[in-house]
Amino acid sequence: MMMLTAIDNIVIVVSVIAVLAIGYYFSKSVTNMESYYLANRSLPWSLVVGTLMASWYGGVGVVGTVGYASVFGLASWFIWSIGAHAVRFPLALWVGPRIHIRSDITIPDVMHGTYGKLAAIIASVFLFVYSAQVGEITATGFIGEAAWGINKVLVGIIVVIITILLTCLGGLMGVAVTDMIFFFFMVASLSLVFPQIFESVGGLAGIRAATADNPSFMHPVAGMTISKALMLVILCINVYADPTFYQRFSASNSARTGRRAMLTCFCLWMAFDAVTEVSGFIVRVKHPELQPELGYIRMVLGNLPEGFRALFIIGLFGAIISTLDSYYLIGGTTLAKDIYLRMFPNVEMSDKKLINLSRAGSCLLGVMGLGMAFRFTLVYDAMAFFSSLWMSTGFVAVLMAIMYKGKKTPAAGILSMLVGCGFFAWLKLNPVVISESFGELEPLLIALPASLIAWLIGNQIGTDRNMGSNTIRG
Repeated sequence: MMMLTAIDNIVIVVSVIAVLAIGYYFSKSVTNMESYYLANRSLPWSLVVGTLMASWYGGVGVVGTVGYASVFGLASWFIWSIGAHAVRFPLALWVGPRIHIRSDITIPDVMHGTYGKLAAIIASVFLFVYSAQVGEITATGFIGEAAWGINKVLVGIIVVIITILLTCLGGLMGVAVTDMIFFFFMVASLSLVFPQIFESVGGLAGIRAATADNPSFMHPVAGMTISKALMLVILCINVYADPTFYQRFSASNSARTGRRAMLTCFCLWMAFDAVTEVSGFIVRVKHPELQPELGYIRMVLGNLPEGFRALFIIGLFGAIISTLDSYYLIGGTTLAKDIYLRMFPNVEMSDKKLINLSRAGSCLLGVMGLGMAFRFTLVYDAMAFFSSLWMSTGFVAVLMAIMYKGKKTPAAGILSMLVGCGFFAWLKLNPVVISESFGELEPLLIALPASLIAWLIGNQIGTDRNMGSNTIRG
């Protein structure tokens, strides 16, 4: 069922061409890795707000939030949304300002300085996989199916190609400017239709009445199994090991700019989450027979006039592209600088060759994402899988490298990553159901503490490689 008209499609095509032209314009300012990866540390407050907002929402934050709210009800707000945003206050107030320093240290650099080259390469590989952001590509399938009724893989390919072009052309400055544009379309289009669909179900009173046969749906925590709730609470702190945050703070024109941008984003995130969460409740009431994310897009398109439907689709795809291009930029640089150059340290690499290798890494991430994206039923399922994998593997080693001031050995970092990854993989392949209320045991709940125990054991083996205080840049 095609929901868009010829006028809508023309508006979308013109918008895509305009965004690519912006990326091409900023490609002229890319002269070295500093300008490509950090925009010469010149991002003002407005661009930092726009790029953080757009990068951390994406298809997962918009379409995925609606899907989880439709399935799990009010628990998705209390357990995930509040927790995910609350943990970002320390990032803005204390962690971020320390990151804005004149240093060339990345997450793998910290791993190398603390645990050695092998640990840095292992961490870089998992960071590269995490940067594929498979959940974003999963979201494209639902949008394409709802808007045009076409194959989800084809839509994913088109979005990935546009994302790669934006990433490779303009570097971080091009990404930040287009993020700001996408941020406007995303917020404006989703908020425009919300009052209408909210009123159509009779507001919150209507939602409560329609879901009265399922009391747990409007309960703060009862709508979700204990295992999944615990996993989401733990995933909230994954932001402390998320490379986009460190990159954006380093690219800000001052530490104060980054801090103010994060605090501004907090207000926007909470307000926007309220819109997406309640939209999920409305989908549950109006279209319980449809896959929730697909039902949401069809519901909104059915309530918008011609032309405005195009703005809504641009907002959704913009949210996805703005997240993907941020991670593709980081993932490509990780492949070039943190994997290739570490494996072949004697190879001479000019800035131009390093940038080209980073661009090749972005293309590889797109292919990887397309190969894995459509194996998941819900967008959040894809996000939770890859976030849990990264957290199970690298979180303990990264956090201890930054925060722990005592002895740190190479065995600690390597063992914690291998054990965490091993437990995660085993429990994914051999799922364990504890009880009906607890649900299936989420691998992260075992893999993370196992990784910590392995770090403590490994720290008793070998000599200390603590090279003093390390601070992550991006």
